[in-house]
Amino acid sequence: MKYLNLNITFLFCLLFMSGYAQDTIFLDRQKALDIALQNNHLIKIFHYKTESAHAGLAEMKSHYWPRLELEASYAYNSNPDIHAYKGEFSHIYHDLIDVGWIDEILEEYFPLPPKDMVLIHGEEFFYKTKLSLYQPVTQLTTVNTGRKIAETDYEISKAEKEKVVSEIEVGVTELYYGILIETRYEEAALLELEYKLRERQDAINAYEGGELLEVDVFALKAEVNEKEQELLQIRNKKEKYRLTLKQVLALPAGARPILANDTSMQARPGNLDEYIRSGLLNNHELQIAGLTVEKAQYGIDAAKKEYIPELAFFMQYNFNHGIPLYPDSYFLAGFNLKWTLMAAGQRKALVSQREALQAEAYEDMEYKKISIRNEVEKVWLDIRYAHQLIETAQNALHARKEALRLSEDAYREKEILESAFIKARANLKKAEADLFAARANLIIQHTKLAALTNK
Repeated sequence: MKYLNLNITFLFCLLFMSGYAQDTIFLDRQKALDIALQNNHLIKIFHYKTESAHAGLAEMKSHYWPRLELEASYAYNSNPDIHAYKGEFSHIYHDLIDVGWIDEILEEYFPLPPKDMVLIHGEEFFYKTKLSLYQPVTQLTTVNTGRKIAETDYEISKAEKEKVVSEIEVGVTELYYGILIETRYEEAALLELEYKLRERQDAINAYEGGELLEVDVFALKAEVNEKEQELLQIRNKKEKYRLTLKQVLALPAGARPILANDTSMQARPGNLDEYIRSGLLNNHELQIAGLTVEKAQYGIDAAKKEYIPELAFFMQYNFNHGIPLYPDSYFLAGFNLKWTLMAAGQRKALVSQREALQAEAYEDMEYKKISIRNEVEKVWLDIRYAHQLIETAQNALHARKEALRLSEDAYREKEILESAFIKARANLKKAEADLFAARANLIIQHTKLAALTNK
């Protein structure tokens, strides 16, 4: 029985470890970025949007070429013959003779035709086919403008996809380090809570010994509750980051990402003017704004071409069988002209609308130039500030390490209470978390600067 229990326990542990290994995903930042670029649904959406725009461009280019169309019909006609009824053509007498009494005699005694008759026999089942070649002529200028618009849409869709990729990279970096930062603050908060619990126990002991008032004990109980609240807030924030990261990476619901500590130092930023120039030249959002201005200009060109007559060349071959009065086959060729002489101001209003859209797009582009310039400068300043934070955090960490060493010696010599020693450990853990957060923030800011400048 003892061995049976051991075997069951072993199998349970094996199954648990197997499930843990299956659901656990070990990630460093680069692997997380690679998974996001491969799996993220938003990136996939914009990928298909780009493919759609490319197909739209190919469709627009096809309008340059002639259209060759085949049309065929096969049908049943319940009354295919052409009839002439008695006297239906008697009016011809009046046209030829124009003498009233003679016309009346002829119409009465010699009607045309003298009886109902079939003039032409048709077939109940008939078919007809038409092969047409249609080539626009003046419309080619409009087609060319449409092609330029489609090309611009394609370039915009590519820039939008690249913008989304940059935003995903920034988002993954922020979430990745956000989880790691909160994990470290959670460790520090646990020590802070342990310190407050120990301090409260010391206060209880002092109160029981008559050395402390009861109100001080209750004050420490409130501080313990406050530390518990801080710990809950940190854990809740960390779990939200984790869930959002799983969503961005499109991980399964049961996946448990384990993150590596990656805070390799980033170099200090270069010249601010260089980053601003790069941002104004390469920023995806600004590229989209510039392309939108171009597209608006093409829209104005297309609206103005509505005044041009539509002239097209066509050729047509027809073959018929079983239809009375229709030739069996015939060929047509020529030009077709269509020109709207008056449209009640529609074309002028369309041009005005497109001009307003272009003005709007231009103002949007100018606004984005100012915004991007400011955003680049803000992030550049944040990077400089992050380097300063790292230096101060390192100094604070060195001081906390020395304080812990002294506290440990004092506690060993019974010069301070255990709660004071735990407080020194909590302070050290908080300083380590601050240094990690400062380094992680530097990486995040560099990622933001790269996304803004595409550099």
